[in-house]
Amino acid sequence: MGPSSSTSWRMIRLLMLSEILWALGEGLFFYLIPVYMQELGATPSEIGMAMGIGELILTAIYLPVGWVTDRLPHKPLMLGGWLAGLMGVLTMAGAADWRAFVPGLTLYLVSGYCLPIINAYVARMAGPIPLERAFPLLSASYALGGVLTPALGGWMAQQWGMRRVLLVSAGLFSLSTLAAIRLPADPPPQRPGHRSLVEFRRGIPWPFGLALLTLFTAGQLGLVLLPNFLQQRGAWTRTHLGLFASLQALGAIVLGPMLGRWDEGRARPIGLLSAWGLGWIAFALLQIGFRYLPIVSGAMFLLGGMYAGYSLAAARILRLASQETRATSSALVHTARSLAMTLAAPLAGLLFTLEPAYPLRAAGLAIPLAMGAVFWTGKLIPREEAVSPGQAWEEGGPRL
Repeated sequence: MGPSSSTSWRMIRLLMLSEILWALGEGLFFYLIPVYMQELGATPSEIGMAMGIGELILTAIYLPVGWVTDRLPHKPLMLGGWLAGLMGVLTMAGAADWRAFVPGLTLYLVSGYCLPIINAYVARMAGPIPLERAFPLLSASYALGGVLTPALGGWMAQQWGMRRVLLVSAGLFSLSTLAAIRLPADPPPQRPGHRSLVEFRRGIPWPFGLALLTLFTAGQLGLVLLPNFLQQRGAWTRTHLGLFASLQALGAIVLGPMLGRWDEGRARPIGLLSAWGLGWIAFALLQIGFRYLPIVSGAMFLLGGMYAGYSLAAARILRLASQETRATSSALVHTARSLAMTLAAPLAGLLFTLEPAYPLRAAGLAIPLAMGAVFWTGKLIPREEAVSPGQAWEEGGPRL
């Protein structure tokens, strides 16, 4: 017997509150990390390497975490992520140079291990609430929390310095953690049946995960040092950079639900591909109009659609996966995203050193090729195991 409607809605409300508070804190500082590290003495290549360390660790642990998640209660594993993120931002606030900053940044990035656990927790505790209603609510809550705070964080950093900004973020993270602690506990999951390891692995859509890795890497090439590009070539201030990040969050809120509807019930991931197509257009606009506020603002809004594409990728892989591999398949998406940062960050740093526009150009060349791989591997096949996550086959099968 699953959780009652009141328990499920209480869970959703608390998670929404926690997501909003966390996004408020993260939005104040995260977009400014590359610029702040440069001020602490790091070169572009060192920034790329430093940001890649945490992502490399995440790459190694996401799939094991997904496997464990199928076998243990989810809430205690989730809370570890909140606490690790809080400790990470406090460590960053106390750093006097970029080398002391790296451990805190690494801990903060590694705290993201809890993301696939949250997905699995919501799937277990949603009860009568359809997942296609629950996940958009949580995604919108996080995006809502990040709409205004990047601009505010840029202004605060310019007026008070980044250390105080990080301490304010730590306060918001503490409130977010308190909300998460109040979440209802989930029952121990049923252990998988007598399926062999080979059968279990076959239920995971590995080709689609590999295609996502190529797509995410192509996108991250253009994103990792984008604030540095805008500051150096466009002479935009921290306040402007914060405003641009706010426009990205607004784009995710406005474009995400529309792109999600394009994917609903379709055999091919049209909405997912459109999200990265918008990112490709944005990178092209930034190369030619980096000095013009309307062009940069419009491009950053379109990049919000690309950020919404990450949640669409998670939704698609849940449809492709078997029932027994949900958590592990969800972890595969996060593994691909983390590994993409690990691969893209050092390469973007090297390209930026040669020419600040090179990362954007490289992304522009790679994204269309990666979209082709996602198009072919992301096709839904009608089978009983694929029905549950999105009920895509209830009425007449998928649409092309």
